[in-house]
Amino acid sequence: MAVREGLTDLRNLSGSADNVLVKARVTYEQDLHTHRPYQKGLLWDQSMNYGDVRPFVVYDPEIRLERGKVYILNGKDHYYEKRAEVQLLLGKGAYVNELYDTES
Repeated sequence: MAVREGLTDLRNLSGSADNVLVKARVTYEQDLHTHRPYQKGLLWDQSMNYGDVRPFVVYDPEIRLERGKVYILNGKDHYYEKRAEVQLLLGKGAYVNELYDTES
């Protein structure tokens, strides 16, 4: 696992297991009411076409993302084999910062 420098576009996630920093809007979220993962949902950023999304999963009970909000997220570029999908995985202690000025 490597650490990528700077912000990574969601379209460039590949399931590499790299540690990545992304800026993205939550377009859908669902609390799972299970032990783990705690939440899943969909992210979008300007690198993607309208309607395209990237799944995320949250494994930290202290983290909850809200639909419509923009965040800076530090997580793992994860490939989930069971669904054959690339996800942003937010594990224990992941960095999550809500942006209020979404143009920056």
